[in-house]
Amino acid sequence: MSSPRELAVAELRRSIDVLPERTRNAMLSGVTSNTVITGAFSDGSGVCPMLAANHQGGRTSCVSFPEAWDRFCGVWGRSITRPATQEEVGVLRAQLQESLSAPPDTLLSDAISEHLAMVAARRRRRTRIASDAPLDLAGAIDEHRETARQRKSREATEVGLDWLFEETLVLPEDFGREPAPETDDEPVSDSPRRPALR
Repeated sequence: MSSPRELAVAELRRSIDVLPERTRNAMLSGVTSNTVITGAFSDGSGVCPMLAANHQGGRTSCVSFPEAWDRFCGVWGRSITRPATQEEVGVLRAQLQESLSAPPDTLLSDAISEHLAMVAARRRRRTRIASDAPLDLAGAIDEHRETARQRKSREATEVGLDWLFEETLVLPEDFGREPAPETDDEPVSDSPRRPALR
């Protein structure tokens, strides 16, 4: 069974592995040339590894790294800001170097590439909308309709038609019987009928 320290290192490593390569390189440079702290982004005496990477040009959204770093250093949720120990910075450097030298996880790389492409496409759409260019939404509408059709088809296949014949369907008592033949008991008259007076 893993110790709490080993679990914290593993969580730190996972949070490092999802950072873009340029951010990991910038962080490695940043922790070498700055006083590294934990518990805050900056306290006047030093900076956290994420801010150190940012200063080196490796700007990215923080994702899970800051929380993992503070958990590893034992200050998460405790309102403590302090300089990181040499050992903590050493572990961080080692994990960054291992992450940079490890062969890329193709599944993770594919997911990251797909996400970045989606973000870029959204940005292009926002730019088109902001530029007052005429919008052609036919493709988006067709895509939405096709997705809805597929979802409805999937749901119909999963649910089936049994639900129609359960208690939710209430039929009249004479359902399925032949209707009674109409009789011509009343005399046919050419004059219009007058409503009865009461």
